[in-house]
Amino acid sequence: MEKYNIIFIETQSSKQSLLGRRSDEYVMREFSDFDTVDSCISKDAAYSASSEGYFLPDAINVVLTLDMPLLRKKTLMHYIALMRHKKISALRLGAKDSRSLIRMGNASDEGIFVVDDDFLKIDDTKSYNVVYNLLKDRILDAHLARGVKIADKTTVFVDDTVKIEAGAQILPFSRIEGNSVIAANAKISASLVRNSIVENGASVEMSHIVDSCVRAGATVGPFARLRGAQVGEKCRIGDFVEIKASKLGNGVKASHLSYVGDAEVGDGTNVGCGTVFCNYDGKDKHRTTVGSGCFIGANTNLIAPVVVGDNSFIAAGTTVTRDVEECSFTIGRVRQDTKTINKTQA
Repeated sequence: MEKYNIIFIETQSSKQSLLGRRSDEYVMREFSDFDTVDSCISKDAAYSASSEGYFLPDAINVVLTLDMPLLRKKTLMHYIALMRHKKISALRLGAKDSRSLIRMGNASDEGIFVVDDDFLKIDDTKSYNVVYNLLKDRILDAHLARGVKIADKTTVFVDDTVKIEAGAQILPFSRIEGNSVIAANAKISASLVRNSIVENGASVEMSHIVDSCVRAGATVGPFARLRGAQVGEKCRIGDFVEIKASKLGNGVKASHLSYVGDAEVGDGTNVGCGTVFCNYDGKDKHRTTVGSGCFIGANTNLIAPVVVGDNSFIAAGTTVTRDVEECSFTIGRVRQDTKTINKTQA
């Protein structure tokens, strides 16, 4: 077996983040399973090519800067094989003056240089842009190969940390970040999904989903916002609805223009248009609990802390300040008073 001496060099750009990981994380991950016998891997920020102590006379010496996130082990091995075949003793990776190189033993000549996408560095804004887009395509190509349906690669951005199952559909203008998981048959359209789970058959359209879970068969959007939300199976979260730090049971509907904050809502409950869970008193946040099978009428205010029992009906326009027993009807409107206006008064 060949003996390898691999030196990784930290640079000012090696900590830059691209699509969910730092540049040095991409490089170190690529070589984490390097299993060649007698390999030596070190990390040195003070590396100098003139320091002979770095190179071993009986090894293939490889110097790699950690600002090359596109670097692949198979590409490196390809050029090592080419050097053997062509009897090349030294090879610079990316440019004539590159610090990244392959040197056979203690060869002292400068050798030649080779240009390859894998050796592109992120040392300025222009190179960052080039590397970012090449890396983006690699990530999307890997998902396509596994059976993920991506309609338009140019407008879809997926972090390297994201898991997407075969059969999921990612439509244009979508960004999926962090430790998100998109299950089979889920659909993401023109949305941001960050550190969230979207389960089988769920749909997210033109919405903002962060630190949340959307269960199987649920629909979210358009123009919904979820923050720390747990949305149950077959829920319907419609346009301009925000769910914050709340758990919604299966089959809950909040179809439009509502805010659900610091709450738990039971199975099958309907949250009417314009309903507000008033969770903040100016100093502290308070929780609201709504039972299963409830009907919360339009323009209802639930002043936390408050509990609404199962199968209760809250009439539209009601402000709820006290707990509501189960199977009860609550109405809290001011009586309508209509008066005739004389033409001279109008």
